[in-house]
Amino acid sequence: QGGYPRARILPPVASSPNAGLEAAASAAAAAMSKPGTPLKPGTPRREFTPTGTSSFAPRMANTGAMSARGNMKVPFLPGYSSNPLSETQVSLKKNQTLTYGLGGEHAKGVRGGMSGLPKLDLKQLESLMNPRHRYDMTKHSATHEEREAAKESARNTYRPAMPPAWLKHDRQVVRFAAYFQEPVHENPKENFRVRHCTIFFYLEDGTMMVTEPRVENSGIPQGTFVKRHRIPKSDGNFFTYQDLATAETIEIYARAFRIYDCDDFTRDFYENGLGTRLEPREEPPMDSFRDTQMREIDLLSQPTARDILESKEYNELFVGGSRRNQKLQQYLENDRKVLSFKALWDDPTLYGSRMYFQLHYYLADDSIEIHEDLARNSGRDPYPVFWRRSQLRKNPHISPAPGMLEPEADLYKPEDLVVGDTINVYNRDIYLYDCDAFTREFYRGYMGLEQTSHEIKAPAPVHVQLGHAPHTGIGTEEDSMASCLHLTPRPPRRDILKLMSEDGKVMRFEGKMVNGVAEDANRKFVVVMYLADNTVGIWEKRQRNSGHASGKFAYKSKMKNPATGDWFQPQDFFLGNTVEVNAVPFALVGADDATIVYMEENSHDFPLADTPVIVRKVQRIRAAIEKASQSGKAEHSVEEFYGIASSAGLDLCLHELLTLARNYGKQDGFNARGTITLSKLLAAL
Repeated sequence: QGGYPRARILPPVASSPNAGLEAAASAAAAAMSKPGTPLKPGTPRREFTPTGTSSFAPRMANTGAMSARGNMKVPFLPGYSSNPLSETQVSLKKNQTLTYGLGGEHAKGVRGGMSGLPKLDLKQLESLMNPRHRYDMTKHSATHEEREAAKESARNTYRPAMPPAWLKHDRQVVRFAAYFQEPVHENPKENFRVRHCTIFFYLEDGTMMVTEPRVENSGIPQGTFVKRHRIPKSDGNFFTYQDLATAETIEIYARAFRIYDCDDFTRDFYENGLGTRLEPREEPPMDSFRDTQMREIDLLSQPTARDILESKEYNELFVGGSRRNQKLQQYLENDRKVLSFKALWDDPTLYGSRMYFQLHYYLADDSIEIHEDLARNSGRDPYPVFWRRSQLRKNPHISPAPGMLEPEADLYKPEDLVVGDTINVYNRDIYLYDCDAFTREFYRGYMGLEQTSHEIKAPAPVHVQLGHAPHTGIGTEEDSMASCLHLTPRPPRRDILKLMSEDGKVMRFEGKMVNGVAEDANRKFVVVMYLADNTVGIWEKRQRNSGHASGKFAYKSKMKNPATGDWFQPQDFFLGNTVEVNAVPFALVGADDATIVYMEENSHDFPLADTPVIVRKVQRIRAAIEKASQSGKAEHSVEEFYGIASSAGLDLCLHELLTLARNYGKQDGFNARGTITLSKLLAAL
C-alpha cells in the first residue's frame, strides 16, 4: 500500500552459518514497509518477484555456493557459481601504468586501484618558453636506436651460477647415424634390407627422436621413426647421452640399432665436454636394394651418348621446337669485341713466297676469319678472304656423307692464340707475330699474359738454281745427264786411262746376308768390284742341300751406295764393312790374296791396308800390349788381339787386324783369320 508493491521476505535457509545476515534481512524488510526510508549500507537489496512482489536477499559473500535443493554445495567452477561477486570486492583488472607527458614516457603510480597523473616539472616548462631550447647541446638526447639497444642489452642478462640443463644446453642436439636390418620375405632379389636412420638426442631435456631419410621408390613408409620423447631402456631407466657412442649397438623398443657415425659437433662435444673419444666411422653394410640403386645412379651420372642427344634435338626441331641458344650470355657480354693478330706464312713450295695475313677472333661466338694482307702490285687476285668467318677446328674432319656423326670439335680458343706460336689452317702453319692494343689489354685481364711483338725481317733474295731432271731409268744416268747439259746430246766422257790401266782387275770379297732372316744366315756370296769402271756384281756360291739356287744375284752395273748417296767406289769395300745392294745388306767377311795385295800396294787409296798408319794408331795401347806379352803367350789370334785393343779403348776393324796379322804374324786362308806375334809388333812400335 502507499504505492509500493507487495513484498515478501525470503525464508531463511535452514542450518545457515550466516545467522547475522538473516537478522539483518528481517530488519530491512521492516524498514521497507515505510515509504521514503533510505537504505543503509550493508542492508540487503530489494528484489522483485515475477508476481510483482519484492524480496530482499542478502549477498552470500565468502560462503559456499548452495544449490536450489537444500544444503548441497555447487562446485566452484566456471559456470557453476550461483551468486555473483560482491560489489565490495576489489577490482582485479590490470591498470595501465604507462603514459606520455612532458619529457617523454612516464610510469603512472597506482594507488588504491586508482591511477595517478604525472607531476609537471615547471623548470622544464620554463626552459621550453625560450624558443632557442632546441639548440641546447648541454645534454645528449637518446636516439631511438640507443634506446632500443639499451633495452635489448638489459633483456635476459641474468645468468645463474649453476645454470640448469634447459638453459645450459638450450637448442643443443647430438646426432648419430645408425642402421638396423629388416628381413624381406618372398622377394627373389633380396633377403634383408639395411635401413639407415638418424638418432637425435636433445641435451636440454634428455629426449630422443629417431628419423629415417626418405628414399625414392623404397616401398616402405619413411620419415619420423620414433617421435621425440624420453625413451626407456630395457632395464627401466631412460637413455642418456652416456649410452650413445659410435661403434655401439643400442636397443630401442626391442629393435637393435647399430651406431656407425656422428657429426662434427657431436664428436667435439664428447671429446671436449665429456673427455670421451668416439670411435672413427664404420662403413655400413650394403644390401641388394642399395647396391642396385647405386648402380642406377652411376648409370645416370654417365654422360649421354652424342647420337642420343642429337636424336633428341632432332625430334624437338621436328615437332616445331626452336634451337637452344647456348651461347646467349657469351654473345651479350662480348658482342662487337674482336681480337686482331698479324700473321704470316712462309710458302715452302718451289715458287712460294712469304704471305702476310690479318687474323680476327670474334669473342661473341668463337669464330675466326683470316684475310690476306696483299701488297701493291703483288700480282695476286684481289680476293683477300683466306678463311671465311667460322669456327676453326684443331681436328678438321670431312664427312663422306651427310648425316654422319662427326668427332667432337676441338676449337681454337683465345688461350691458343699467343704471339710467337703457330696455328694450323689448311695444313699451313700460320705464325702470329703481333697484335693490337685491345688484344693486349684483353689478354692482360683474361689470362694475365703480356703479349709481345716480334720483329719480322724480309728474307734476303736468293737465286734458286734449277736442278737436273731425275733419271727416268732408261739407259745410264750419265747418258741422261749429257742430254741435260747440252742442246745436242753427247756421249758421256769416259776415263780411258783408267780403263786401260785397270782393265781385268777386280776385287773379290766373301759376303754374308745380314738381313736377320734365319734361312739366309748360311748363304755365301761373292761380291766383286770391277776397278776399270767401278761396277759391282754379286754371285751366290753353290752349296749342297741349301735350298737356294746358285748363280748370279745382281748383274754387273753401277750402283749407288745408300749410306752416302753416291756411286760405289773401291774404298767402300773392305773387310768388316757392310754394303747394301738391291736393298740387301752384305757383310764382307773374307777376301782373296789378290784383293789384299792390291789394297796393300795402293795403300794411299786404302788407309785400312796401310801398315805404318795402323802401327801409329796402335801406339796408344803399347802398355796394354806389353802387359799381354808378359803372360808367356807368344802369339795371339786376331780375336784375342781385338779384345786387348777394345779393353784399352781402341776400336780396330777386321781389315786392320788382318793387315797386322799379315805383317807381324801369319794369315790363315782367305778368311780374316790369323795370329799376331806381340814381340814383332812391339819391335815395330
